[in-house]
Amino acid sequence: MPMIKNFNKIAIMASGENISYSELLCRITSYSQLSPKHKGAKSVIFSENRTGWIYSLFAVWNNQGIAVPVDCMSTSHDVAYILNDCQPEAIWVSTDKLEVAKAAMQEANFFPEVHIINDYEHAPLPSTPADIKYDHEDVGLIIYTSGTTGSPKGVMLTFGNMFANIDAVVKEVEIFRPELRTLILLPLHHVLPLLGSMVAPITAGCGVAISPSMTPPDIVKTLQDGKIGIVVGVPRLWTTLYKGIKGKIDSSFITRFLFNFCKWANSPRLSKFIFKSVNKKMGGNLHYCVSGGAALDKEIAEGMKTIGLDVLEGYGMTEASPIIAFTRPDDICPGACGQPLPSVEVKVVDGEILARGKNIMKGYYNRPQETADVLADGWLHTGDLGYVDPKGRVVITGRKKEIIVLSNGKNVNPSEIEFKLETFSEYVKEVGVLQDGDMLRAIIVPQPALLARSDAEIEQILKDNVLDPYNHSVSPYKKVMSLFVFRGQLPRTRLDKIQRFKLPSILTAANVVRDSAPVTVQEPDSKEYRVIRDYIQDEKHCKVKPTDNLELDLAFDSLDKVGIQVFINGTFGMQMNTDQIDSFKSVAELAEYVADSKTRLEVEKFDWKKILKEHTNLRLPASWCTSQIVVFLCKPFFKLYFKLKGKGIENIPENQPVIIAPNHQSFLDGLFVMCMLKIKTLKDTYFYAKQDHVKRPFFKFLANHHNVIVIDMSNIKESIQKLAEVLKKRKNIVIFPEGTRTKSGKLGEFKKTFAILSKELNVPIVPVSIKGAYKAMPRGRKIPRPGKVQVEFLEPIYPENKSSYENLSDNVHNSISENLAS
Repeated sequence: MPMIKNFNKIAIMASGENISYSELLCRITSYSQLSPKHKGAKSVIFSENRTGWIYSLFAVWNNQGIAVPVDCMSTSHDVAYILNDCQPEAIWVSTDKLEVAKAAMQEANFFPEVHIINDYEHAPLPSTPADIKYDHEDVGLIIYTSGTTGSPKGVMLTFGNMFANIDAVVKEVEIFRPELRTLILLPLHHVLPLLGSMVAPITAGCGVAISPSMTPPDIVKTLQDGKIGIVVGVPRLWTTLYKGIKGKIDSSFITRFLFNFCKWANSPRLSKFIFKSVNKKMGGNLHYCVSGGAALDKEIAEGMKTIGLDVLEGYGMTEASPIIAFTRPDDICPGACGQPLPSVEVKVVDGEILARGKNIMKGYYNRPQETADVLADGWLHTGDLGYVDPKGRVVITGRKKEIIVLSNGKNVNPSEIEFKLETFSEYVKEVGVLQDGDMLRAIIVPQPALLARSDAEIEQILKDNVLDPYNHSVSPYKKVMSLFVFRGQLPRTRLDKIQRFKLPSILTAANVVRDSAPVTVQEPDSKEYRVIRDYIQDEKHCKVKPTDNLELDLAFDSLDKVGIQVFINGTFGMQMNTDQIDSFKSVAELAEYVADSKTRLEVEKFDWKKILKEHTNLRLPASWCTSQIVVFLCKPFFKLYFKLKGKGIENIPENQPVIIAPNHQSFLDGLFVMCMLKIKTLKDTYFYAKQDHVKRPFFKFLANHHNVIVIDMSNIKESIQKLAEVLKKRKNIVIFPEGTRTKSGKLGEFKKTFAILSKELNVPIVPVSIKGAYKAMPRGRKIPRPGKVQVEFLEPIYPENKSSYENLSDNVHNSISENLAS
C-alpha cells in the first residue's frame, strides 16, 4: 500500500500511542478476517475518528469490498435511511455508537453483521501484513452527500476516481511529502478529510495524527506533539484561527504596523520571518493549511498569507472525489481555487462550472436518472457559478441553487453577506441569510455574552450595532431588512456548510412567535406617535412597536416610504424626504422628530390621486423614425429565428392612452412587443429606463430620441408622477408588472405601480401574454436559442370605482396566468 522503505516509521499518532506502518498493515489483516470476504460486499463504518476507523476502511478494501462511511453524529433515523438505501452486508461500529446502530437496524428492519471497532484495536497482532491491491475500475466508496438541500444520495467512487486525486497531490504536485505529517481533524465520513487527511498522507508515507477533538487545546497539543506539516480544514476553522491571531496583532501598534508592512511588501519569506512565533505555537513545522468544503473568503486568505501561513484552497465536490481544482504552492492567489487537476478538464457554460476527468464519480447508487441529470453529455454539472481567470485558475462566485434573485433582478450571494455580518464578532456568533418574499432576512446567533438579555434587548443591540452600520455600507439591494435572534446553532453539515433548506423553518417559527407575542414595550405618550402608528398599522396590516424599524421590522419598500412621506408632510405640515425617513432607527424616533418639527396636526389620508395631480415638468422624448426602422429590420428576423407570432392587437383601445402590461420572460420582450404594434401605436408608446442604465451621454441621447422616459428610482414619487404625465398627454406606457425577468419561467408577483396609475387616471390596462421567450433566452444566456415565441394582447381591463389597487393588479395577473396555462 504505502510506497515507503521504512515500515518502522510512525503511520498513526493517536491518544498517546504511536502505530508504525508495519503494525498498521497487521491490524488491517486482523480486521480483514472479520470483514465480508467477497468482492463488492458493502460495509458501513459508523464511528468517531479513531485508529479502528482507519483499520476498518483498509480492511474492507483489502477484501475488495465497498466502504460506506456514515457520519458519527447521525441519528438512528439517518442511519436507517442509509441501511435501507445500500443494504450493506456488515457494519463496523464503535461502542459509543452501538445503541444508535441497533435502533437504526430495528427501524430499517435490516440486520447486517455487526463488528465492534474498539474490540480489535489492541488485540494480538497477526504475523502477516496486509498487501492491499486496487482495481481502478472497482467501486471502493459509497459516500452519502451531506444533504444541504434534502435527502442524501450515495456517490459511488471507484479507486480510479480516488487515485486521480491522490496522484495529483502526491506525485504530480508534491504536496504530501514523507516529512509532512498530516492532522486528522475533520470527521472521516466525508470524502475531503477521508482522502485528504487520511488516505493520501498514509499512502504517501507521511503518517497522520488524530486530534482527540476539535477544541482549540486538543488541536494545539496535537499540532505540537505531532510536528504537523499539513492541516486540512474548512473555512470556518481558518476564519476562527485568523481572527484570533489578528485580534492580538491589532492590540499593539508595533504588531499592527508589522502586519500592514508585510501586507504591503507581499513577501512570503518576510511574513514567515516576522510572524515565525505564530508557526512556532502550532508546532513549528506547519507548511500548508488546506481549505476545502466551501469557499474561503478572500479577506481571510489574504490575512493568512500576510502572517506567513500558506492556504492551499481546493475546489470540488463529493462527486469529483473530491478535487476539481487546487492551489499550487508556488501560485497562491487569495480568492481563486487554483488550476484544475492535471487529469481534469473544466469549462464554464451559462456561468456554471462543468468538469470531466478520471476523478468524476461512477454515479449515484441506484439512481440512474439523477446520475444522467448531473453527468449530462459526459460533464459533471457542479451547480457552482464561477469563471476561469487568464492564468487558468478557477474562481467560484456562488452556488447556483443558493443565489438569491430579487424582484429587481439583482443576484445576491448569501455567503458574502453572512461573512460581512460575522465581522461584527463582538455581537455576532453566526448568521444565516435567506430570502423572505422580496427582502433579505438574517437569522443571527448572538455571542454568549448577550444571551443573558431578553430577545427584544438583543434585537435592538444587533440593529444598532450590526445591521445599521452594515446597511449603510452596502448597495440598497444587499440590505438586510429584518433579523431574528436565534438561541441555538444554525443547521450545518459536518463540514460546516449551512443547510439552507432548513433556514425557512426557523424563520416561520419566528414569525409565529412575533405575530402572537403581545407588545410589551412602553409606548410614547404622544399624539404624534399614535397618529403615525395607526397610519402604519392601517397600511401594513400588522402590529407596530415603538422600537420597530421601518425597513427591518415593517418591510417598508420604496412605495411605502413615499406613502409615509406624503402622509407626514400633509398631516404635520412639514417637509421630509425619504432619505430623512430612512435615517430614523425606530418609529418612536421618527415620531419624536415629527413632534419637535411639526407646524400643525391635521390627519390627512394618503391619496395617490392627489399626488398624481401635482404638476411635473416632463418634456416627452422625441420619437425618431430609427426605432421604427429597427422594428422593421428585426421583425422578419424574429419571425424566421423565433417563429414569432402575435395576435389580439385589436384589443388595444384606440384614441385613448393605455398601459400595456406584458409578463417578463426575456431580455428581448420589449422588442417582441414593439414588433407587434401598429406604426401609429408604436409612435405613441413609451418605455421607461432607470437612470443608472443611461448614465453615458450616448445612451442619454438614444433615450431622449426614442420614446424612453428616464426615471430616478431613488425618487419613486417623482418617477410615478413622470409616468402619469405620459398618460395625461394621451400616450401609452409599457410597464412590466413583475418588475424584472422571471428566474424560473413562471409568472412572478406583480408590483402595484401600474395599478395605481390605471385607477387614479382611469386608464385601461392591456395585459400581454408572452410565451416561449424564456426557453429562447433565459436569464444569464447571452445568445438566444431558436424557438417559438408568441405575443398575445388580451382583452383590456378597465378600472372600476370600487376596485382597489390589489384587485386591479390581481385581475391583470389572472388574465395573463390563465392565458399562459392554456
